[in-house]
Amino acid sequence: MSAPGVESVITVEELDVAIGRRPPRREILRGVSLALLEGEMHGLVGETGSGKSMTARAIMGLLPRHGVITGGRILLRGTDVAHYSDEQMRAIRGGVIGMVFQNPRAALYPLRSVAAQMAAVHDAHRRAPRAARLTRIHEALRLVGIRDAERVASAYPHQLSGGMAQRVVIAMALIAEPNVLVADEPTTGLDATVQRQILELLASLQQRLGLSVLMITHDLAIVAQYCHTVSVMYEGEVVEDGAMREVITRPRHAYTQRLLAASQLSDVDAAREAAAAAGAE
Repeated sequence: MSAPGVESVITVEELDVAIGRRPPRREILRGVSLALLEGEMHGLVGETGSGKSMTARAIMGLLPRHGVITGGRILLRGTDVAHYSDEQMRAIRGGVIGMVFQNPRAALYPLRSVAAQMAAVHDAHRRAPRAARLTRIHEALRLVGIRDAERVASAYPHQLSGGMAQRVVIAMALIAEPNVLVADEPTTGLDATVQRQILELLASLQQRLGLSVLMITHDLAIVAQYCHTVSVMYEGEVVEDGAMREVITRPRHAYTQRLLAASQLSDVDAAREAAAAAGAE
């Protein structure tokens, strides 16, 4: 769904994904369609196993072994990348679309410093002298709220707290200056205070840098607070899709209604009030 006059950066059209080396394969996604618009944050929400992370993996060309796209298209600014080779997708991952994974510990290699890992991502998409590259690494770390960038750059993953590790992962996703960010459950395993800080950081970066962000989460309250539009997934399908304020104030599908009931009502109610006020303007 694209608003008039707003370009769709990523458009997923009737996407089917299955697992298996040969037919009959096990269907994972069926007819998934969604649109991430220029400069907006789109929420992809659903319970564990609903297919939201698999959708993100399909977009990034990171399907698991024996995972295959059996139908549909994935358009990146109008170009279908659904069947790009891994080599073609490597040029897109990091340089055009940054990825923030749900487990920062798994995303960081334990035996290499933060600077070395960020340099590897940078060099895959940008070329610069060593001094300029190090300056860019420090700038990216400061961008995500890390004041002591030089110390953190020289640290190893085990020396970082969970929240600091996730900030590093976000900085790494942004080091090559992509204009699209896919955040897959970026607050998993963090305590409530740090979760809020990470979400506020992503929302701030989205606005400051004009990013288009696909926010994947199981919590509709997060979508209600931070996203402009939302797609609700259930059992491998998108069952509801639309502007955030429409979905949280007038949910049509029974599953969306259950998600709302299970969310933190104070957060959803605050978002509903904001949506109502925006609609009245």
